[in-house]
Amino acid sequence: MITINELRKALNRIAPEESAESWDNCGFQINTGRENYSRILVCLEITKAVIEEAKEKKAELIITHHPLYFGSFKEVDNNKIIGNYTIELIKADISVYSSHTCFDKAEGGNNTKLCELFGLINAAPLFTGDGKFDYVGYTAELPEEKTVSEIAMLVSETLALAPGELRYTGDGAKRIKKIGVCSGAGVDIAFSAAAKGCELFITGDVKYHEAQNARETGIALIDAGHFGTEKIFASNMAERLSAEIGDKAEVLVSTTDINPFVCI
Repeated sequence: MITINELRKALNRIAPEESAESWDNCGFQINTGRENYSRILVCLEITKAVIEEAKEKKAELIITHHPLYFGSFKEVDNNKIIGNYTIELIKADISVYSSHTCFDKAEGGNNTKLCELFGLINAAPLFTGDGKFDYVGYTAELPEEKTVSEIAMLVSETLALAPGELRYTGDGAKRIKKIGVCSGAGVDIAFSAAAKGCELFITGDVKYHEAQNARETGIALIDAGHFGTEKIFASNMAERLSAEIGDKAEVLVSTTDINPFVCI
């Protein structure tokens, strides 16, 4: 077993809670009062299926990427989704810990892991000052130039995306060397990446007008989906946490993370 203090220290070595964005909510979302944990389930986010999986696997803690609670939380109402989740988790004596933007920023976190998977080199934080988006996005380079369409195919194959799950903007035949990467929804920093010399930006959740603006500006976008760019979290975090704590607790990867969209 691992104590709650040992576990929190390990998680903060991986991704310090204090590095999270000011609007974010990282750390324990639910602490049932357990002093020790022996089985931990890692997933992208809390859903009914994840809660049932945790119960079946007798996990005492769920580690998520997306926080259970965002913004002000004023009531626990069983008739509302988050309230229902909260009640079910507490009844089952299951704690919840979230590692969101702190893990996006961390070395070895979502963004550097994507760079590694795509075979990119010279990965570096897009921002290094005290601005709002410090370290959320990364810039990197391909070892050799590829066309936009070739990079889109690389991303789709690497992330095992379903047909129709990836979209891109720009000239498919244009050859690219420098790329920006931000998992989840990061198109708002694409133009900052362009200012740093990136000719293509990989992210998810791109809206119509954002795509048009990028097309007019000249930076190509690859929208691999919010789920598509962050489904790596569970296996990545589980691997890193296991390396930190050894055999003090069993770390399991959820098998019930599901993309809410059906792509055709």
